[in-house]
Amino acid sequence: MNKTSIAVAVSCVLAAMQPAFADDNGPQSGAPVATPSVAAGGVSPAAETKNAVVNAEDAQTASQIVQVSSQAKSQGFIADSHLSVLFRNYSDYADVTGSARRHAWVQSAMLNYESGFTKGLIGFGIDASLYAALKLDGGTGAGNMVHVSKTGNGANQLAWAYPGIFDVKARISETVVRYGEQIVTNPFVEPHDNRALPPTFRGITMTSNEWSSLSLDAGSFDAVRARGTDYLQKLSTSYGGTQFDRLTWFGGNWNFSENGTASLYADQAQDVWKQYYGSVTDSIGSVNTIKWTGLANLYATRGDGENRQGPIDSNAYSLSLSAQHGFSEVLVAYQKILGNQFFDYVNQTNGVYLANSMDVDYNAPHEQSLQLRYTFYGDQAGLPGFKAMLWAVTGWGANASAGASENASSSATYHDLYWKNGSYIQGRHHEIGFMPSYKVQSGRFKGTKVSLFAAWHVGSTYYSDTTSQEYRLTVNMPFKFF
Repeated sequence: MNKTSIAVAVSCVLAAMQPAFADDNGPQSGAPVATPSVAAGGVSPAAETKNAVVNAEDAQTASQIVQVSSQAKSQGFIADSHLSVLFRNYSDYADVTGSARRHAWVQSAMLNYESGFTKGLIGFGIDASLYAALKLDGGTGAGNMVHVSKTGNGANQLAWAYPGIFDVKARISETVVRYGEQIVTNPFVEPHDNRALPPTFRGITMTSNEWSSLSLDAGSFDAVRARGTDYLQKLSTSYGGTQFDRLTWFGGNWNFSENGTASLYADQAQDVWKQYYGSVTDSIGSVNTIKWTGLANLYATRGDGENRQGPIDSNAYSLSLSAQHGFSEVLVAYQKILGNQFFDYVNQTNGVYLANSMDVDYNAPHEQSLQLRYTFYGDQAGLPGFKAMLWAVTGWGANASAGASENASSSATYHDLYWKNGSYIQGRHHEIGFMPSYKVQSGRFKGTKVSLFAAWHVGSTYYSDTTSQEYRLTVNMPFKFF
């Protein structure tokens, strides 16, 4: 990782902890813990990343998103090494209809060491992190905003610490292979980092930039250290709560023009699904006049092997168009789910690059949704470091009757996914959200990021996501030792 990216963030405020609730709103699924890409100032979110909320909250965690550099330029294991720490002060308040009000206030620290690579044709190195957190407030009802033990308890624990990222790595030319606990970013396993500490995943990954306009990404994970926990556990699906043994993926991104990128990926959640993802984004014009950015995303999900989450045959897509002039950008996005199943993704990840996945995901069977979003770029208005996003989303047409009928007699964990208040999932809902942030531009605390997230969601009687309001304040303060 180069010096400018030691404290690069991977963040997200979309939740994936509990089935049928996108931002941790609603009851637990039964298991103790069933369980974010960098925005450049003045650039359209759609042009930077597939997920708007991740884009808005950059610089949230010291993460392992690596700019692969040539092995021929290696200065050695020690000479190219880096040590940094990220302090995060995290507070959250949520009021969910039918549940106790939850609140939490946690101070965390992420100490990250990243070695260089040894010289030679093949370079070797290590990465190691120590994660620690101190609970300042929060108890019953706080869930994984504080500590969760293997038994599902642990909310009264005052402090906890554990190894975060810990891996060995090798590099040849412009390709890096890692094995161990790590963080990666792609349309299936982007870490769901909306707590005091991010999740990490155990497995092997490969990142390659052998060609200037093409990057390749592959890997396989078999365990996760979830948010709020200090132990490894099996992988699971976010909405269905179905456990599986391994996630394997392969894909890449092609920069076909100065402002255009196409992505194509495939993954397998063993014995649950095979999933395919494709996207195309391109921009024309200038912010001095009007910069137009279009983005299309598509997920196709099919059952795999034992079909542990039942038969799956669904598609989900979103289309968005934004126009930016100076410091103002307006975006309109449409999203639709095609099929009788929820669009689901891997738990502890934000593996949902659909445009309307904001506070909640709008991912019920047959659901359609429409979003209007305004983004203010302070860099373009004489306020460097400041950014604000305001959005409104409405969803309609949800109908899980087919899924409810298919699983009426099932005792599987995903059975309740299709039901709410004695009826199959149906109806409409909407949300309004606001997210301002400021990053210190100079001085001793340069890089410190203050982010506020506020969202109000109104659900209908038989829709899966419950009426809720949530407020989250996060202060991230990075320091570099060398």
